[in-house]
Amino acid sequence: MIAVKTWQEAAVEQLREAIIGGVYQPGQRLKQQELARVLGCSPVPVREALHRLAAEGFVVIDPQRGARVADFNSRELAEIYEVRTLLEGRAAERAAGRMTPETARRLRAILDKMDTPDIAPVDWVRLNWEFHDSLYASAEQEFLRKTISNLRRSMEPYLRLDIAQVGNYAAGRREHRAILQACVRGDGKLAARHTIAHLRRTAQGLIEYVQSHWK
Repeated sequence: MIAVKTWQEAAVEQLREAIIGGVYQPGQRLKQQELARVLGCSPVPVREALHRLAAEGFVVIDPQRGARVADFNSRELAEIYEVRTLLEGRAAERAAGRMTPETARRLRAILDKMDTPDIAPVDWVRLNWEFHDSLYASAEQEFLRKTISNLRRSMEPYLRLDIAQVGNYAAGRREHRAILQACVRGDGKLAARHTIAHLRRTAQGLIEYVQSHWK
């Protein structure tokens, strides 16, 4: 017999991937009985999974209305991006002073993959985070890195929406290369400025999209 904990972990992973992949849309209700049937388990691990995903920011649980996929409004998105610019700018600045040739080669390899013509949004989002997370690992501040990771993961469905609907691959490629070049040169201040500008451009496009589609 499979342990309850194993069912819970499986439910968390499957539901998280479904939300990230757009199977469940922002604001959509998540009914435990229906999810249990889809996942092939009892409602108990589904309930625990929803609470886990709520802690991660993917789900909102209302005592009266139940669970739904998190749905940011434009003001919340603006606040989140403001925090991200502070944290990620700091991480990029520190990473620039600790960049090794091995890390630089790894980051260039990631960016080369992102240059693939007709890259799918899911692959762009994955590689984009792989680039940023690998860069921030060089900052050697694990709590900072984990905080950035948790904040970004809660926005995953919106990041996918951004690149699928209003994203700009060409601009993203230029900005990533500029960030990396500044880090390779050891110019932390410039790396921070490029990172902040990159996030602000992304935020502007996504916030404008949310404002026009989700009043």
